[in-house]
Amino acid sequence: MDTNPIFDFKGLDHLALTISDMKRSVDFYHGKLGLPILHTLEYANEAGEIIGQHWFLGVGDPSNSDAHIALFWWRDGYQTLTPEEIYTGRKPPNKFARPIGTMLHLNLRVDAAKMKPYAQKLVDMGIPFRHVTRYATDQDAVQATGLVNVGMRGITSMNEYHEPEEGWLMNSIYVKDPDGIEVEFNAWAPAWRAWRNNHVARSNERVAA
Repeated sequence: MDTNPIFDFKGLDHLALTISDMKRSVDFYHGKLGLPILHTLEYANEAGEIIGQHWFLGVGDPSNSDAHIALFWWRDGYQTLTPEEIYTGRKPPNKFARPIGTMLHLNLRVDAAKMKPYAQKLVDMGIPFRHVTRYATDQDAVQATGLVNVGMRGITSMNEYHEPEEGWLMNSIYVKDPDGIEVEFNAWAPAWRAWRNNHVARSNERVAA
């Protein structure tokens, strides 16, 4: 097999997909296909209302145990619009929502020690990137966009690498290919394995936070 002389990727980590109903998708991928639920996250608005979920469902490869499908659901998203409304460019009430069935990004796993030199390679090649390191927190953290990560905070830098602080969970670099498809380089800290996986999958009816 040919090897990569530039970046030593450890395999495909995940594909991130937007779905219309988390409960229905979890019933399918977990209940019918048997994919294990590895981790779950929730997102809120500034009023504290849960407006999105992010679930990680493992694909069951023993040689690549962290490989997964990443599902994103947004309340009041594109599932609230008719095909005609979507065709004419109407946007849903939830400004964070993305069209249903789209791939948000693909993720290639990288050894943690190689993230910094790989960021420098991107600088040397003139490829713009976004560097995000995520941490657990006792308080919900508001992003610059207004989206609230429940129980998680992130530090972001553009086109430069910042050293992760002690206790980091995920270390990610995002680049875009010539067609605007986002590609993530990601390293996981061992502590990430302890992250919860027991949120209740939400449907499109409104549920109390």
